[in-house]
Amino acid sequence: MQPTPKRFFDFCAGHVPLLHAISQKPGDISEAQVRQMIRTFSDITAEQPQTTWERLTELQVIVPVEQDSSHYVMSQPLLHLLNFLYNDAVPTSPEIIQGYIAALESARKRIGLGVEAGDALSVAMATNEIDHTLRRMQDDLDATHRAVLAEVARYKADRTSVSVRERYLRILTLMDQYVHPLVEIIRVDGLLESTLMETDMVLRAAREQGVYVELGMVERNERQIRVMRRRAIHTLNESRKELQPLYDVLRRSSAIAHGATLALGRLRQMKLEDWVNMYVTPTTNARIEVPPTEEVLRRIVDEVVNHPPIPPPVLNTTENGDTPPDYVRLLWLNELPNLLSEELPVKDVTGWLTGNFPEKGTSDALLGLSKLLFDPKLDVEFKGGKMKQYRTRDGVLEASAIAINKAGPGANT
Repeated sequence: MQPTPKRFFDFCAGHVPLLHAISQKPGDISEAQVRQMIRTFSDITAEQPQTTWERLTELQVIVPVEQDSSHYVMSQPLLHLLNFLYNDAVPTSPEIIQGYIAALESARKRIGLGVEAGDALSVAMATNEIDHTLRRMQDDLDATHRAVLAEVARYKADRTSVSVRERYLRILTLMDQYVHPLVEIIRVDGLLESTLMETDMVLRAAREQGVYVELGMVERNERQIRVMRRRAIHTLNESRKELQPLYDVLRRSSAIAHGATLALGRLRQMKLEDWVNMYVTPTTNARIEVPPTEEVLRRIVDEVVNHPPIPPPVLNTTENGDTPPDYVRLLWLNELPNLLSEELPVKDVTGWLTGNFPEKGTSDALLGLSKLLFDPKLDVEFKGGKMKQYRTRDGVLEASAIAINKAGPGANT
C-alpha cells in the first residue's frame, strides 16, 4: 500500500539521526546492520526496534535490492531529499549531462515533427519532457557546485587527517573528471548551447503556429532555457575558481612529496659512496672567486669612460607619393554601407562581403563585417542555425547566417 505523505513525514521527523546514518552508508546494507543502527540511533523507550524496522519497510524508506533479498538501500527520492537537507551533493559526470542533451535533442525533433503534422498531443508530451529534463540538468549542475564547495570546505577545515596525495587526488578528480569536461560541454560554443538554441526555436514555432495551446508550459520552457544558458556556465566557472588555487597548491605539494619519496627510495637502495659520487657536488670542482683588484676596477672604468658614443638614429623624413594603406582601408570601410544598400535585401551579409571582396584578408573582412553590423542605418537580423565557412584571402571565417532585409528609416537622409 502506498504510504500517505503525513505518515511518511511524521516517521521521518522522529527518526532523523537514523535516516541520516542509513544515507551515509555506501552501497547496500544488510538487515542485521539496519537493526543495529536502529538500536544505536533510535529511542527504544519510545518505540520498539521491531516496530521501527517494520515501519522502515512499510513506508518504503528502505527497499530491498532485489525481491526477497536481505540487503537494502534507501529509496532514491528520500536519499535526494536528505542530500539536499544536509547539503551532501554528488558531482555530475559529463556523460550524464550528455545524456540530458541527447534527451533534449530527441524531444526537439518530436516537437518539430508534431508542429509540421499539427499533432498537439505529441508536442505536449515532448514539451513536458523538455521541462523535466531541464529541471534535472539544472539540479545536477547545482549539485556539482555544492560538491565542489563541500570538498573545498573539507580541505580547509581538516588538513591533518588526510595525506597530501589523497587530498590532491580528490581535487584532481573533481577538476579533471567533472569540472573541466563539463565546461567544455556547456561553454558558449559547446554542444549544450547549440541544442538549447534549436530547442528554443522549435518551441517558438509551436507557439507561433498555434499547435500547442497551453502557452504557459512553452513560456516556462523558454524561461528555463534562458536561465540554463546564464547559470550553467556561471556555476561551473565558480566551481573552477574555487578549485584552481587548491589544485595548484596541492600539485606542488604532491610533486615535492613525490620527489622526496623517490630520493629516499634511491638512498635506501644505493650505497653511501655511490650516492656521494652521483648526487653530491665535489668541493674540488667549486670555483673560488676573489674580489677584483684596484687595477682591474680602474681598467673597467677607463673602458666605460673612453667608449665611443653611439649616434642617435636618423629619422627618414622624405615624402612618399603612394597612398597609405590604412587610408585606403578607411575609405573602403566608409563606402561599404552604401554599396550594401544598393543590393538589399541580403540574406547572408558575411557571404556577400567575402564574395564581393575576395582580395580582402581576414582582419579586413572582420572590420567590414563590424562596420555593417553596427551601422545604425541598417536593419540587421541574426538568424542563428548551422555554422558556415567563408573563405578570405588568408584564412577562413566561421559564422552563422546574418541577414539585412532593408535599410533603416534614416538610410537616405
